[in-house]
Amino acid sequence: MARVLLTAAPWTYREIRFPDGQTGLRAALGEHVFRAESTINGKMPFWSLLYLASWLREQGHEVSYLESYGTPDDVWFREIEVFDPDIIGFNSVTCTWPKTKQLMGKLKERWPSTVLVLGGSHTNVAKEKVLDECDALDLAVFGEGEETIAEIAAQVDAGTNDWSSVLGLAFREQGVVVRNGKRPLMDVRRLPLPARDLMRTPERYNPRLNIYNRPNNTILFTGRGCPLTCASCHLPATGGLKFRIKSPQQVFDEIAWCQDQMGISDFGFYDHFGIFSSDEQAAMEFCELILRSGRQITFTVTFWSYDFTDELLDMMRRAGCWRIDTVLISGVQKNLRKATMGSPLTVEETEAGVWRVKDAGLEVAARFSLGIDGETVDEARKTIDFACSLPLEWAFFTPVNPVFGSRLWRQLDKADQFRQDERSMNIFHVFYEPTSMTHAELKMLQKEAYRRFYGRPRFVLDKLKYLRDPGGLQRNLTVASHLGRHIAGF
Repeated sequence: MARVLLTAAPWTYREIRFPDGQTGLRAALGEHVFRAESTINGKMPFWSLLYLASWLREQGHEVSYLESYGTPDDVWFREIEVFDPDIIGFNSVTCTWPKTKQLMGKLKERWPSTVLVLGGSHTNVAKEKVLDECDALDLAVFGEGEETIAEIAAQVDAGTNDWSSVLGLAFREQGVVVRNGKRPLMDVRRLPLPARDLMRTPERYNPRLNIYNRPNNTILFTGRGCPLTCASCHLPATGGLKFRIKSPQQVFDEIAWCQDQMGISDFGFYDHFGIFSSDEQAAMEFCELILRSGRQITFTVTFWSYDFTDELLDMMRRAGCWRIDTVLISGVQKNLRKATMGSPLTVEETEAGVWRVKDAGLEVAARFSLGIDGETVDEARKTIDFACSLPLEWAFFTPVNPVFGSRLWRQLDKADQFRQDERSMNIFHVFYEPTSMTHAELKMLQKEAYRRFYGRPRFVLDKLKYLRDPGGLQRNLTVASHLGRHIAGF
């Protein structure tokens, strides 16, 4: 039995938004007035690590999950020392990779025999290059990690540390980096439930704030992969386009476990392209299971598809769905096609879909992208106009965020259009120079979008309906508070 600790480099949103810190009045206000940072994008564990934890437990290994969000560095090191792992498995995204490298160096210096393993979205694109960039790193996992980390743990437990036969792995052999073959995609119906019991106290978490109904909630994943080919996403570059969904019974069983074991009755379906967007029959079967069970739950769904039927929307509403979180991207057709790499999706379809959801009695929140390659200032303003014309409860406007390794990232890198280091490659920064507007114009447009959307009298008047709904009022005030601090830089 190997002792495996799963974690990521400690972080906060403020640390990611301001990697070099804040100065002057904003720093003083952040320290003395706005101490609680905005978590508009949610505070959640690394779900991929909790799935790995469950898989490893089934193989008989002892597993600990060390939360990284909001954990001070000294506390983080102390918890590692207390658990005394044989293996430390890291998840890293591009903006946290610099700190992850630094911490791995300290860990290897302190515990040289501990095997350091790295996976996550950054590794899935960089692959064996992460070993060149970090001498302390022992193993890099690419692809889905459950079977790979289990084979690593078995080797460590046996004392052999022979990595030559482990698929989906890169390692050093006599100082030379070796990359093994690709591991086939998993059958997601073999996955156990994520190890939620390893999470910190549930109230320390919340999903993205526009998709929760009550404070005690959790996230659900109904499958893996995505068939979309968005230019700013890394999945097309990693071959993760084959979408696989769990069975309706598995999804229902997870909800039942959360409700019975943790008292959770509010859920967010977090798939980029989930059961509701990909398989209407399965979605109807899931809703029927909820209705037949008599369980009283609420949930939100992320829709990336607009070919849903009115029957599905009605079934979802009756089963407890109260809001659809959708990604509208742009109100200009050529920019929508550009962002989705030629998808047949049209602006007219997205607009009609929003109204159909609203007519079905469900709320709609949406996200828009600004700074799409080739987008002009006037076209961005048309997208803002589009957002203001729709019956949206909330809208979020972010600069295009080209994930490391995506088609857009490669294009920008080749044209030498990046302005900041990899610590700033996240949704909080405009870290590239757009082609049809200036860097300053893009930042200005984001502020303009929020000002115009939320400054409309119609938006304010619409929120008055919650005066008779204490829960809804509290939820909207919470989102407003976090969004205000987010826009103000806190």
